[in-house]
Amino acid sequence: MRLITSLLFLSFLLFQSCEMLENNAEDAENNQSSEVKPEKIEEVTEAKPTPPEPKPTPQKPLEVERKPPQPPKKPTPTKPEKATFTPELLNAVKNWNAIPKSVFPLQAVTINKDVKFNIYSKSGQPIGSSMLPAGREVVAIGHKGNILAISPSNKGTMRGSIAMDDTDFKDGVAYLFELRKMQRLAYAKRKAEESENIAMKTKSPSPIKTKTTPKTKTSTPLFEDLPSPGDYGHGKFCICSDCRTKRLAQTGSMK
Repeated sequence: MRLITSLLFLSFLLFQSCEMLENNAEDAENNQSSEVKPEKIEEVTEAKPTPPEPKPTPQKPLEVERKPPQPPKKPTPTKPEKATFTPELLNAVKNWNAIPKSVFPLQAVTINKDVKFNIYSKSGQPIGSSMLPAGREVVAIGHKGNILAISPSNKGTMRGSIAMDDTDFKDGVAYLFELRKMQRLAYAKRKAEESENIAMKTKSPSPIKTKTTPKTKTSTPLFEDLPSPGDYGHGKFCICSDCRTKRLAQTGSMK
């Protein structure tokens, strides 16, 4: 009896366990079906505008360093240069006692004292007189010792006299002497260059000689007249290169 009862009880337990397993399986299926799977939400992102491509910056051409144009250099002004009483000059004028006649007439001589001028007729008779104040320029036409014979102009008939030391006559003679010396040096240099050119030509093969008519020699003065004194910035008797150039441009005489 107990055995039967035990079997029945075991059968009942087995039946209950099977039913519970089935219920659990159904519940699991129901739970799975009730679960709603969330749809995959695609993130929609607004398309950002693509930024414009940066323009290539133009390359600056290589700048060559340029120095500002420099103004032309001004020539250095020369200093005043006055002819001096050199031993060579004093020897030429015998210490102012025997001045060569080629010096006269010397223009632009300034008198430092008032001078009385006598007016002469063509026959040499005095017919009047006139005073010329200090500071005026006259023409030295001759001398006797230390006394100068002067005239207001180169062609006038008025005559006067004054001591050399009361004029700038000696400075004028020194000016004339120095310019003449420069002139001679320039002439000698020019002749030497001409001789050198002739010597160079004779060394080259001589061309075929043709008959030419002989040239007649024309007499030309060896030296041109010297320019009269004049103030071109440094005084009346300045012999610097600037004054000589200006004197040449104005008078056309040799420097």
